[in-house]
Amino acid sequence: MKTAEELRTDLIISPALRRLTGGKTPFFFDIETTGLSSLSGYIYLIGCLEETDGGWLFRQWFAENADEEFLVLKAFSDALKPEHVMIDYNGTTFDLPFLRDRYRFHKLPCPLPDKSETVDLFRHLSPVKALFGNPNKKQPTLELTAGYHRTDPYDGGTLIAFYTEYVARCRFDVPRAEELLGSLLLHNRDDIFGLSSLASLLPYCVLGDLPLSEAVQEEEGTYVTFAARLPYEVPKTLRKVVPIPEIPEDCRTTESCYEDGFFADVRVSGDRISVTVPRYDMKAYYFFSNYKDYYYLPMEDTAVHKSLASRVKKEYRRPATKETARQAKSGSFLPQLTERIGPVFRFRPGDELCFFENRPLDEKAITDYILDWFEFVTS
Repeated sequence: MKTAEELRTDLIISPALRRLTGGKTPFFFDIETTGLSSLSGYIYLIGCLEETDGGWLFRQWFAENADEEFLVLKAFSDALKPEHVMIDYNGTTFDLPFLRDRYRFHKLPCPLPDKSETVDLFRHLSPVKALFGNPNKKQPTLELTAGYHRTDPYDGGTLIAFYTEYVARCRFDVPRAEELLGSLLLHNRDDIFGLSSLASLLPYCVLGDLPLSEAVQEEEGTYVTFAARLPYEVPKTLRKVVPIPEIPEDCRTTESCYEDGFFADVRVSGDRISVTVPRYDMKAYYFFSNYKDYYYLPMEDTAVHKSLASRVKKEYRRPATKETARQAKSGSFLPQLTERIGPVFRFRPGDELCFFENRPLDEKAITDYILDWFEFVTS
Protein backbone atom coordinates (compact mmCIF):
# COMPACT_ATOMS: atom_id res chain seq x y z
CA MET A 1 0.00 0.00 0.00
CA LYS A 2 1.26 3.47 -0.91
CA THR A 3 0.46 6.53 1.19
CA ALA A 4 0.68 10.28 0.66
CA GLU A 5 0.35 13.10 3.14
CA GLU A 6 0.19 16.90 2.83
CA LEU A 7 -0.38 19.61 5.43
CA ARG A 8 -2.03 22.79 4.15
CA THR A 9 -1.69 25.89 6.32
CA ASP A 10 -2.99 28.23 3.60
CA LEU A 11 -6.30 26.49 2.94
CA ILE A 12 -9.40 28.54 3.80
CA ILE A 13 -12.72 26.71 4.00
CA SER A 14 -15.92 28.69 4.39
CA PRO A 15 -17.08 28.88 8.03
CA ALA A 16 -20.61 28.38 6.69
CA LEU A 17 -19.82 24.66 6.96
CA ARG A 18 -19.94 24.92 10.76
CA ARG A 19 -23.72 25.22 10.64
CA LEU A 20 -23.87 21.67 9.28
CA THR A 21 -21.15 19.99 11.34
CA GLY A 22 -22.65 20.83 14.73
CA GLY A 23 -19.29 21.78 16.21
CA LYS A 24 -17.56 18.55 15.16
CA THR A 25 -14.34 18.44 13.13
CA PRO A 26 -14.94 18.42 9.35
CA PHE A 27 -13.63 15.26 7.65
CA PHE A 28 -13.86 15.39 3.85
CA PHE A 29 -13.42 12.07 2.08
CA ASP A 30 -13.70 10.48 -1.35
CA ILE A 31 -13.16 6.98 -2.67
CA GLU A 32 -11.97 5.68 -6.05
CA THR A 33 -13.22 2.27 -7.16
CA THR A 34 -12.69 -0.18 -10.00
CA GLY A 35 -16.39 -0.08 -10.89
CA LEU A 36 -19.85 0.91 -9.78
CA SER A 37 -20.68 -2.42 -8.14
CA SER A 38 -19.26 -3.30 -4.74
CA LEU A 39 -19.76 -6.98 -5.58
CA SER A 40 -17.49 -7.07 -8.62
CA GLY A 41 -15.29 -4.04 -7.89
CA TYR A 42 -13.17 -2.81 -5.01
CA ILE A 43 -11.74 0.40 -3.54
CA TYR A 44 -8.22 1.19 -4.71
CA LEU A 45 -7.86 4.71 -3.27
CA ILE A 46 -9.29 6.73 -0.39
CA GLY A 47 -8.45 10.36 0.24
CA CYS A 48 -9.41 12.50 3.21
CA LEU A 49 -8.96 16.05 4.48
CA GLU A 50 -9.34 16.88 8.15
CA GLU A 51 -8.87 19.97 10.25
CA THR A 52 -6.03 19.78 12.76
CA ASP A 53 -4.39 22.25 15.14
CA GLY A 54 -1.58 22.76 12.62
CA GLY A 55 -3.76 23.19 9.54
CA TRP A 56 -5.68 21.00 7.12
CA LEU A 57 -4.18 17.51 6.83
CA PHE A 58 -4.68 15.72 3.50
CA ARG A 59 -3.98 11.97 3.30
CA GLN A 60 -4.31 9.24 0.69
CA TRP A 61 -4.13 5.45 0.87
CA PHE A 62 -3.55 3.61 -2.41
CA ALA A 63 -3.94 -0.14 -3.02
CA GLU A 64 -1.45 -1.42 -5.60
CA ASN A 65 -3.65 -4.45 -6.18
CA ALA A 66 -6.90 -6.01 -4.95
CA ASP A 67 -5.20 -7.69 -1.99
CA GLU A 68 -4.21 -4.31 -0.53
CA GLU A 69 -7.79 -3.02 -0.32
CA PHE A 70 -7.85 -4.59 3.15
CA LEU A 71 -4.94 -2.33 4.23
CA VAL A 72 -6.56 0.77 2.75
CA LEU A 73 -9.77 0.13 4.66
CA LYS A 74 -7.91 -0.44 7.92
CA ALA A 75 -5.93 2.80 7.48
CA PHE A 76 -9.15 4.69 6.80
CA SER A 77 -10.70 3.21 9.96
CA ASP A 78 -7.72 4.35 12.02
CA ALA A 79 -8.00 7.90 10.63
CA LEU A 80 -11.71 8.28 11.35
CA LYS A 81 -12.34 9.55 14.89
CA PRO A 82 -15.53 10.04 16.97
CA GLU A 83 -15.05 13.83 16.83
CA HIS A 84 -15.16 13.79 13.03
CA VAL A 85 -18.20 14.48 10.90
CA MET A 86 -17.86 12.91 7.44
CA ILE A 87 -18.45 15.22 4.48
CA ASP A 88 -18.96 13.94 0.95
CA TYR A 89 -20.70 14.66 -2.34
CA ASN A 90 -23.43 12.17 -3.17
CA GLY A 91 -21.79 9.82 -0.71
CA THR A 92 -25.14 8.81 0.72
CA THR A 93 -25.92 7.13 -2.59
CA PHE A 94 -22.53 5.72 -3.55
CA ASP A 95 -19.47 6.15 -1.29
CA LEU A 96 -20.96 5.10 2.04
CA PRO A 97 -22.86 2.01 0.78
CA PHE A 98 -19.78 0.91 -1.19
CA LEU A 99 -17.54 1.30 1.86
CA ARG A 100 -19.93 -0.65 4.08
CA ASP A 101 -20.06 -3.50 1.57
CA ARG A 102 -16.27 -3.69 1.31
CA TYR A 103 -15.81 -3.64 5.10
CA ARG A 104 -18.34 -6.46 5.26
CA PHE A 105 -16.50 -8.39 2.51
CA HIS A 106 -13.24 -8.26 4.47
CA LYS A 107 -15.01 -8.98 7.78
CA LEU A 108 -13.69 -5.73 9.22
CA PRO A 109 -15.54 -3.62 11.80
CA CYS A 110 -17.26 -0.78 9.97
CA PRO A 111 -16.28 2.64 11.39
CA LEU A 112 -18.90 4.57 9.45
CA PRO A 113 -21.66 6.45 11.32
CA ASP A 114 -25.29 6.34 10.35
CA LYS A 115 -25.90 8.32 7.14
CA SER A 116 -28.01 10.82 9.09
CA GLU A 117 -24.83 11.80 10.97
CA THR A 118 -22.88 12.61 7.80
CA VAL A 119 -23.04 15.73 5.61
CA ASP A 120 -23.83 15.09 1.95
CA LEU A 121 -23.19 18.40 0.16
CA PHE A 122 -25.01 17.11 -2.92
CA ARG A 123 -28.25 17.31 -0.94
CA HIS A 124 -27.53 20.65 0.70
CA LEU A 125 -26.36 22.34 -2.51
CA SER A 126 -29.12 21.06 -4.76
CA PRO A 127 -30.62 24.58 -5.29
CA VAL A 128 -27.35 25.92 -6.74
CA LYS A 129 -28.04 24.40 -10.17
CA ALA A 130 -31.18 26.50 -10.64
CA LEU A 131 -29.68 29.60 -9.02
CA PHE A 132 -26.82 29.87 -11.49
CA GLY A 133 -28.27 28.00 -14.45
CA ASN A 134 -25.69 25.22 -14.22
CA PRO A 135 -26.12 22.42 -16.79
CA ASN A 136 -26.00 19.71 -14.11
CA LYS A 137 -25.34 18.99 -10.44
CA LYS A 138 -22.02 17.22 -10.91
CA GLN A 139 -19.29 18.12 -8.44
CA PRO A 140 -16.86 19.60 -11.04
CA THR A 141 -19.66 21.87 -12.30
CA LEU A 142 -20.33 23.25 -8.83
CA GLU A 143 -16.61 23.60 -8.21
CA LEU A 144 -16.41 26.11 -11.07
CA THR A 145 -19.22 28.11 -9.48
CA ALA A 146 -17.24 28.05 -6.23
CA GLY A 147 -14.15 29.29 -8.08
CA TYR A 148 -12.14 26.04 -7.86
CA HIS A 149 -10.28 25.00 -11.02
CA ARG A 150 -9.04 21.44 -11.37
CA THR A 151 -5.63 20.50 -12.71
CA ASP A 152 -6.78 16.92 -13.33
CA PRO A 153 -8.19 16.50 -16.89
CA TYR A 154 -9.65 13.00 -16.46
CA ASP A 155 -12.97 11.57 -15.32
CA GLY A 156 -13.54 8.58 -13.06
CA GLY A 157 -14.21 6.19 -15.95
CA THR A 158 -10.86 6.96 -17.57
CA LEU A 159 -9.10 6.42 -14.26
CA ILE A 160 -10.42 2.87 -13.97
CA ALA A 161 -8.51 2.05 -17.16
CA PHE A 162 -5.45 3.86 -15.77
CA TYR A 163 -5.60 1.82 -12.57
CA THR A 164 -5.96 -1.45 -14.47
CA GLU A 165 -2.87 -0.52 -16.51
CA TYR A 166 -1.02 0.48 -13.32
CA VAL A 167 -1.61 -2.93 -11.73
CA ALA A 168 -0.32 -4.60 -14.88
CA ARG A 169 2.79 -2.39 -15.23
CA CYS A 170 3.84 -1.53 -11.66
CA ARG A 171 6.38 -4.41 -11.48
CA PHE A 172 8.11 -4.13 -14.85
CA ASP A 173 7.48 -0.61 -16.21
CA VAL A 174 8.14 1.69 -13.28
CA PRO A 175 8.26 5.01 -15.23
CA ARG A 176 4.86 4.40 -16.83
CA ALA A 177 3.43 3.10 -13.54
CA GLU A 178 4.58 6.23 -11.72
CA GLU A 179 3.00 8.39 -14.41
CA LEU A 180 -0.29 6.53 -14.02
CA LEU A 181 -0.07 6.73 -10.22
CA GLY A 182 0.42 10.49 -10.43
CA SER A 183 -2.77 10.86 -12.48
CA LEU A 184 -4.75 8.65 -10.08
CA LEU A 185 -3.60 10.53 -6.99
CA LEU A 186 -4.13 13.93 -8.63
CA HIS A 187 -7.72 13.12 -9.56
CA ASN A 188 -8.54 12.08 -6.00
CA ARG A 189 -6.74 15.15 -4.64
CA ASP A 190 -8.83 17.42 -6.85
CA ASP A 191 -11.96 15.57 -5.73
CA ILE A 192 -11.12 16.29 -2.09
CA PHE A 193 -10.00 19.91 -2.40
CA GLY A 194 -12.81 20.62 -4.87
CA LEU A 195 -15.24 19.17 -2.36
CA SER A 196 -13.89 21.44 0.36
CA SER A 197 -14.41 24.47 -1.90
CA LEU A 198 -18.13 23.71 -2.18
CA ALA A 199 -18.66 24.86 1.41
CA SER A 200 -18.47 28.43 0.08
CA LEU A 201 -21.74 27.82 -1.81
CA LEU A 202 -23.71 26.97 1.32
CA PRO A 203 -24.77 30.57 2.15
CA TYR A 204 -26.81 30.72 -1.08
CA CYS A 205 -28.84 27.71 0.10
CA VAL A 206 -29.29 28.50 3.81
CA LEU A 207 -29.51 32.28 3.59
CA GLY A 208 -32.78 32.40 5.52
CA ASP A 209 -31.06 30.79 8.50
CA LEU A 210 -28.04 33.10 8.54
CA PRO A 211 -27.78 36.06 10.91
CA LEU A 212 -27.72 39.22 8.80
CA SER A 213 -26.27 42.41 10.24
CA GLU A 214 -25.74 46.11 9.47
CA ALA A 215 -29.12 46.39 7.77
CA VAL A 216 -29.63 49.72 5.99
CA GLN A 217 -32.30 51.40 3.88
CA GLU A 218 -31.26 53.96 1.27
CA GLU A 219 -33.35 55.96 -1.18
CA GLU A 220 -31.90 57.31 -4.41
CA GLY A 221 -34.06 58.84 -7.10
CA THR A 222 -37.09 56.68 -7.70
CA TYR A 223 -35.55 53.54 -6.15
CA VAL A 224 -35.06 52.30 -2.60
CA THR A 225 -32.34 49.81 -1.66
CA PHE A 226 -32.44 47.54 1.38
CA ALA A 227 -29.09 45.91 2.19
CA ALA A 228 -27.46 43.84 4.91
CA ARG A 229 -24.20 42.10 5.61
CA LEU A 230 -23.75 38.31 5.51
CA PRO A 231 -21.61 36.53 8.10
CA TYR A 232 -19.56 34.94 5.28
CA GLU A 233 -18.42 35.93 1.81
CA VAL A 234 -19.81 34.12 -1.23
CA PRO A 235 -17.57 33.24 -4.19
CA LYS A 236 -19.78 34.44 -7.02
CA THR A 237 -22.23 37.29 -7.48
CA LEU A 238 -25.84 36.18 -7.76
CA ARG A 239 -28.25 38.63 -9.36
CA LYS A 240 -31.92 38.17 -10.15
CA VAL A 241 -33.97 40.91 -11.82
CA VAL A 242 -37.72 40.49 -11.35
CA PRO A 243 -40.28 42.40 -13.47
CA ILE A 244 -43.12 43.70 -11.29
CA PRO A 245 -46.42 45.41 -12.22
CA GLU A 246 -46.58 49.00 -13.35
CA ILE A 247 -49.00 51.49 -11.85
CA PRO A 248 -52.47 51.11 -13.41
CA GLU A 249 -53.92 54.19 -15.07
CA ASP A 250 -56.57 54.69 -12.38
CA CYS A 251 -53.94 54.64 -9.62
CA ARG A 252 -51.48 57.12 -11.11
CA THR A 253 -51.07 60.43 -9.36
CA THR A 254 -47.90 61.51 -11.19
CA GLU A 255 -46.41 60.94 -14.62
CA SER A 256 -44.48 57.64 -14.60
CA CYS A 257 -40.71 58.09 -14.96
CA TYR A 258 -39.79 54.43 -15.26
CA GLU A 259 -38.89 54.23 -18.94
CA ASP A 260 -37.71 50.61 -18.72
CA GLY A 261 -40.59 49.35 -16.61
CA PHE A 262 -40.72 48.31 -12.97
CA PHE A 263 -38.13 45.85 -11.65
CA ALA A 264 -36.87 44.46 -8.37
CA ASP A 265 -33.12 43.79 -8.33
CA VAL A 266 -31.95 41.11 -5.86
CA ARG A 267 -28.20 40.62 -5.41
CA VAL A 268 -25.78 38.60 -3.31
CA SER A 269 -22.16 39.63 -3.71
CA GLY A 270 -19.17 39.24 -1.43
CA ASP A 271 -20.56 39.49 2.08
CA ARG A 272 -23.50 41.69 1.13
CA ILE A 273 -27.10 41.00 0.12
CA SER A 274 -29.44 43.66 -1.21
CA VAL A 275 -32.76 44.24 -2.92
CA THR A 276 -33.54 47.40 -4.86
CA VAL A 277 -37.18 48.19 -5.61
CA PRO A 278 -38.97 51.08 -7.35
CA ARG A 279 -40.84 53.61 -5.29
CA TYR A 280 -44.49 53.75 -6.33
CA ASP A 281 -45.90 57.29 -6.17
CA MET A 282 -49.58 56.56 -6.61
CA LYS A 283 -53.00 55.96 -5.17
CA ALA A 284 -53.32 52.54 -3.52
CA TYR A 285 -56.16 50.77 -1.76
CA TYR A 286 -56.55 49.18 1.62
CA PHE A 287 -59.08 46.35 1.24
CA PHE A 288 -61.26 45.16 4.13
CA SER A 289 -61.43 41.38 4.37
CA ASN A 290 -64.89 41.38 6.02
CA TYR A 291 -66.45 43.21 3.06
CA LYS A 292 -70.02 42.19 3.97
CA ASP A 293 -69.81 44.51 7.00
CA TYR A 294 -69.28 47.57 4.77
CA TYR A 295 -71.15 49.89 2.46
CA TYR A 296 -69.54 51.37 -0.62
CA LEU A 297 -70.08 55.07 -1.26
CA PRO A 298 -69.61 55.53 -5.06
CA MET A 299 -69.47 59.31 -4.98
CA GLU A 300 -66.56 59.21 -2.54
CA ASP A 301 -65.01 55.98 -3.86
CA THR A 302 -64.63 54.63 -0.34
CA ALA A 303 -66.15 52.06 1.98
CA VAL A 304 -67.43 52.65 5.48
CA HIS A 305 -68.54 50.23 8.15
CA LYS A 306 -72.29 49.66 8.26
CA SER A 307 -72.41 51.00 11.80
CA LEU A 308 -71.19 54.37 10.48
CA ALA A 309 -73.26 54.45 7.29
CA SER A 310 -76.72 54.38 8.86
CA ARG A 311 -77.23 58.08 8.22
CA VAL A 312 -76.19 57.92 4.57
CA LYS A 313 -79.18 57.86 2.25
CA LYS A 314 -79.74 54.53 0.54
CA GLU A 315 -79.34 56.03 -2.94
CA TYR A 316 -75.79 57.08 -2.04
CA ARG A 317 -74.65 53.74 -0.75
CA ARG A 318 -74.66 50.11 -1.75
CA PRO A 319 -73.42 46.86 -0.18
CA ALA A 320 -69.67 46.58 -0.63
CA THR A 321 -68.08 43.77 -2.61
CA LYS A 322 -64.56 42.35 -2.41
CA GLU A 323 -63.56 44.92 -5.03
CA THR A 324 -65.21 47.97 -3.43
CA ALA A 325 -64.65 47.32 0.29
CA ARG A 326 -61.69 49.64 0.23
CA GLN A 327 -60.21 52.93 1.25
CA ALA A 328 -57.88 54.86 -1.04
CA LYS A 329 -54.65 56.51 0.02
CA SER A 330 -52.29 58.60 -2.09
CA GLY A 331 -48.61 58.66 -1.31
CA SER A 332 -45.33 56.84 -1.74
CA PHE A 333 -45.37 53.03 -1.51
CA LEU A 334 -42.91 50.14 -1.73
CA PRO A 335 -43.73 46.66 -3.11
CA GLN A 336 -43.64 43.51 -1.00
CA LEU A 337 -44.38 39.84 -1.65
CA THR A 338 -45.99 39.07 1.70
CA GLU A 339 -48.19 40.98 4.10
CA ARG A 340 -45.34 41.16 6.60
CA ILE A 341 -45.21 44.97 6.74
CA GLY A 342 -48.51 46.73 7.31
CA PRO A 343 -50.82 48.34 6.72
CA VAL A 344 -51.05 46.49 3.40
CA PHE A 345 -52.23 48.15 0.20
CA ARG A 346 -52.98 46.76 -3.25
CA PHE A 347 -54.11 47.76 -6.72
CA ARG A 348 -56.82 45.11 -6.69
CA PRO A 349 -58.02 42.63 -4.06
CA GLY A 350 -56.19 39.33 -4.33
CA ASP A 351 -53.08 40.76 -6.05
CA GLU A 352 -50.02 38.75 -5.07
CA LEU A 353 -47.89 41.88 -5.08
CA CYS A 354 -48.87 44.26 -2.31
CA PHE A 355 -47.47 47.49 -0.88
CA PHE A 356 -46.64 49.31 2.32
CA GLU A 357 -46.12 53.01 2.85
CA ASN A 358 -42.59 54.18 2.19
CA ARG A 359 -41.03 54.87 5.57
CA PRO A 360 -37.86 53.97 7.51
CA LEU A 361 -37.94 50.35 8.75
CA ASP A 362 -36.15 48.87 11.73
CA GLU A 363 -33.30 46.38 11.25
CA LYS A 364 -35.43 43.26 11.66
CA ALA A 365 -38.04 44.47 9.19
CA ILE A 366 -35.30 45.24 6.66
CA THR A 367 -33.73 41.78 6.94
CA ASP A 368 -37.13 40.08 6.75
CA TYR A 369 -37.96 42.14 3.67
CA ILE A 370 -34.68 41.19 1.97
CA LEU A 371 -35.10 37.49 2.75
CA ASP A 372 -38.68 37.49 1.43
CA TRP A 373 -37.40 38.64 -1.96
CA PHE A 374 -34.47 36.22 -1.89
CA GLU A 375 -36.78 33.31 -1.11
CA PHE A 376 -39.02 34.35 -3.99
CA VAL A 377 -36.24 34.47 -6.60
CA THR A 378 -34.66 31.20 -5.46
CA SER A 379 -37.76 29.07 -4.98
